[in-house]
Amino acid sequence: MGLEFGHNLGLRRALRGLPLSPLVPGYGRLVARQRALGLRHIGDALVERGRVLGVLDGVFEEGGARRRQHIGADRLRQLGAARGGAYGPLLAQLEAVQLQDPAALRRILLYQLVELLQAHPQGADPATAVALGVCPQEAGPLVRVAAAHLRLDAEQRRAVEELADAWADGKVRRAAGLAALLPAGGGGDALLRRRLAEIAERVKEADDALDAAREAEKAGDARAAEDCMLRAARLASDCPRALLGLVRLHRAGGGAGVGAGPAAGGEKPGPAAVYDEGARPREVLTVLPAPEAVTVALSPASPAADAANGRRVVRLTRVPGGPTGITEITDLSPAGGWVDPSPPFGQEVRYAALPLRDGRIDGPPVVSDVLLVAPDVSGLRSTTGRGRIEATWTEPSGALGVRAQLVCPAGPVGGAEVRTGALTATGLGVGAYVLRVRCRYRSPDGAVIESAGAEHPVSVDPWPTPVDRLDATAVHGAVRFSWSGGDDADVRLVAWPACPPEPGAELTDDPARPWPAPLPWAAGSGGGLVPPPGSVTRVSALAVLGPRAVAGPGLVVECPPAVAGARVERVGGGRARVTFDWPAEAGEVAATVEQDGASTVHRVVARSTYVREGLYVDVAPSAFSVTLSAAPRTPDAVVVPPPGGAVRVPADIAVSYRIVPGARRALRRGPSLLRVTLSCPGEVPADLPEFVLVARSGNGRDPVRPRTPTDGTTLLRVGGSTLTPGSPVELPVPSGLRPPYALRGFLLGEGAADVRLDEPSPTTLVVR
Repeated sequence: MGLEFGHNLGLRRALRGLPLSPLVPGYGRLVARQRALGLRHIGDALVERGRVLGVLDGVFEEGGARRRQHIGADRLRQLGAARGGAYGPLLAQLEAVQLQDPAALRRILLYQLVELLQAHPQGADPATAVALGVCPQEAGPLVRVAAAHLRLDAEQRRAVEELADAWADGKVRRAAGLAALLPAGGGGDALLRRRLAEIAERVKEADDALDAAREAEKAGDARAAEDCMLRAARLASDCPRALLGLVRLHRAGGGAGVGAGPAAGGEKPGPAAVYDEGARPREVLTVLPAPEAVTVALSPASPAADAANGRRVVRLTRVPGGPTGITEITDLSPAGGWVDPSPPFGQEVRYAALPLRDGRIDGPPVVSDVLLVAPDVSGLRSTTGRGRIEATWTEPSGALGVRAQLVCPAGPVGGAEVRTGALTATGLGVGAYVLRVRCRYRSPDGAVIESAGAEHPVSVDPWPTPVDRLDATAVHGAVRFSWSGGDDADVRLVAWPACPPEPGAELTDDPARPWPAPLPWAAGSGGGLVPPPGSVTRVSALAVLGPRAVAGPGLVVECPPAVAGARVERVGGGRARVTFDWPAEAGEVAATVEQDGASTVHRVVARSTYVREGLYVDVAPSAFSVTLSAAPRTPDAVVVPPPGGAVRVPADIAVSYRIVPGARRALRRGPSLLRVTLSCPGEVPADLPEFVLVARSGNGRDPVRPRTPTDGTTLLRVGGSTLTPGSPVELPVPSGLRPPYALRGFLLGEGAADVRLDEPSPTTLVVR
């Protein structure tokens, strides 16, 4: 067995020299999988740890008990089952390559090893090859031949790696372009040399077919010209002359309705109809433009010519003064057909669908009408308010901008604010409007073109005038509201269940968030409303007009809870003592004293102070009332005292009486006098009680005072109407009783409880 390259070793079609190209379709995908696994070359996936590769006369695994094992399709299948996981896709692809060409696996491995050795600083050292996993016996010959092998630059290496894919896909023009980058004769690679010769021959055949088509077209034989163009397209699927010639010839011969004029980007284009030859049904290719893409659909859809395998769709872009651009459309639409994800904005395009058989063009294309790629905005929507329209939209990414215009029956409306993706117009009258939005694009010749335009009708409805000020005043246990604004609206005073909307917020009748009902407070005196005791209410004004409303300002109304068990009594010295039952959860209680037409909050007392010291208020002798309520808890609230709860204390009216001894005459005194005096601040009540003087005799030395007006003998009566402040009434005390006896005065009548009786010392009322 020889140990140098150049010997006739190994399997049939084995290399006699090093390969210059792997010549394997899908090589780029294979390398991507290899690098994702962190492998230096495919041999790292073919041998177990501790074993080495033999590459001279095939691909072998050396080492272990069996010493030497050939790596073929069966071994690759075993490795795939044993390793699985991340190695599965790579080993499955290598197995497919080996089954298609038994020499391909070795070509790939040698190509990668030579590339690594040529790029390594010590690539001429056999130890480098051994470090790459090569059998030590074969490392020397490998590094020697690799050092002498033709070195490729980056562009040439890309060409040799992509050449097989271009050839397999029928892209002969691309394959020829890649072949032009490689050395003539294949650089000693016999298989590559044969492939380059095949490419050159295929290019010549395609050129001959194009020349024949041109001659037939000049002679007016459209059918022969089309047949020649079809043959050129089958020979070179990426030949732009053949593809454009097919489109041109078939449009001229069968598509009478095609090319009637460009369709604007925002309109549905007229479909192109082409009659296929033979028994093919009539097929139509429609294009549906969208803001960022174009959908291409073929109808009627044919199961035998599905989008994935039976058709090849291309986009033809018209470039003024330049060659027509051809772009493959491979993205499929979920609804059927194809999707062009990046159409050229501002340019005219056509789409052509070519039937395929075995991956080759098999007939004339179906061609769409001309489409000007100038899509309109999407998602155009609007909202309205008081004399206002706000609109939003989404602009296509390729648009330079938009031109938005608001039109009313009288003509365009000026003053609208247009910004990216939005428009705001204010100060509008009630009525119908139309919003037109056109996108602007730059055409290839530098001109600015516009889309057909999207129109959106919108109406400005009547809205109520909002309430701009809300006031409230507490009057006699009620609150009286007043406001300004809302002249053309039904103004409602409401309490929102949650956070109230900001003043000026525009509201529509929405079942999901209905407007609150008007305040359910009872009517009070003077047109006011009585809030519930203990309530704190945020009252807001709401101007309503039909199904629309505008939120107004608000204020807080607090009605502290009433205080029960209130009692007030004068204690002298111009003071009154106030007692009550402390209300639950109240921090402080306020005492309001009303006297002589004035109202003054005399004191606010905390619970601890009330328990320790009580509550006293300074009062004048006139009548007064004391109202007690829990102190308000909300700052800046309109405080409405709860209804009732006031304790009325009458004026300090006093009737005093004295027994004035009679004048002494010789050894005897004259008759005693009863002096009754009225003390009354302000006006004298009409229902003053009657004063009676009662005497009670005693059996012993000390007579007992009368306890009641009937507990004794009535001596004198003084009517209330005879009493006048500052004018005492004096009457002689009858002397018919036998001493000793005790006197005492009483007040009788309905007003007796409201008049204080000022009595003298009991010792002055005993007559002996």
